[in-house]
Amino acid sequence: MKIAIQQREGGFTERWVAYCQKNSLDYLLVDCFSTDILYLFKKEKITHLMWHLNHASSKDLMVYPYVMNTAENMGIKTFPNFNTRWHFDDKVAQKYLFESIDAPLVKSDVFYEKEEALTFLDKSQLPLVAKLKRGAGSTNVKLIKTKAEGVEYIQKLFSEGIVPTATALGNFDQKLRVAKQIKDPIKLAKKTIGFFKKNKRERTLAHAEKGYVYFQEFMPNNDFDIRIIVVGDIAFGIRRFNNENDFRASGSGKLDFDVSKIDLETVRIAFDVTEKIGGQCLAFDFVYDRNREPKIVEVCFGFSMKAYDACPGYWKRDMSFVEEKFNPQNIMMEKFLKE
Repeated sequence: MKIAIQQREGGFTERWVAYCQKNSLDYLLVDCFSTDILYLFKKEKITHLMWHLNHASSKDLMVYPYVMNTAENMGIKTFPNFNTRWHFDDKVAQKYLFESIDAPLVKSDVFYEKEEALTFLDKSQLPLVAKLKRGAGSTNVKLIKTKAEGVEYIQKLFSEGIVPTATALGNFDQKLRVAKQIKDPIKLAKKTIGFFKKNKRERTLAHAEKGYVYFQEFMPNNDFDIRIIVVGDIAFGIRRFNNENDFRASGSGKLDFDVSKIDLETVRIAFDVTEKIGGQCLAFDFVYDRNREPKIVEVCFGFSMKAYDACPGYWKRDMSFVEEKFNPQNIMMEKFLKE
């Protein structure tokens, strides 16, 4: 057995590598963007490939299907596997996925013709939540409050489109919160310069989203959402509270780790849907509908690694709760290598 791990700063990679080192596993850090990557897999006799996909990287989103799909064709086991990754950072794909298995998704509608979208808008009760396929941390999520706003939004998606990568100063509150955590002024300056360069590159590479409109029904009276993450046979979760005067919770940084406040029905749904999908690691976002029943907003393969270190424990598949510190990335590897 030999494990190839895609290099990535700030992701799961460091803990995967640490796990391999601690357990004396044969591993190799690789560059999946190399033109010779498949020859390297053959030469090194790679049996497993792991890649913490980055939703903010247009290059990741472009290349990972090529490399991971062909790796599977070569007999290499992949993490995330196809069932976990094919809908990654694509909310429209997730709509079809959840509807196919009758998962409790917030009512979602997608239109590929402008006139159909305008007709739907005219008949709909406002507000509506408009989303692009791409985006995390509330990026590219807009509340349509008036018909005029909706018409303008639809016109834009069926003309020049919208670049999914936010501007350098977009989501400023979130960026400011992250910057405040860096106490070294020299390190902060380097990080800031690097971020602006990276943002410029990403906005250049990113294709404008156009030719479709995706709406979700607005779920009122939700001051928070519930994030449940399933990794193998365990689940853990938090509540995320909305920013002030905002209906969105993702990316707010206002986290509650009190498991007694988490609706266990969301945990059951997350376990059941992950099993039906055949997923290895999935993070579900839930809100309540008007009947106070939990509904899935969207799902993602990855999550902010260190933010969940404060979780006091996890649920097992039988819904029993284990109160202890744990390392989700270690559990990913243990489960993956046993598959």
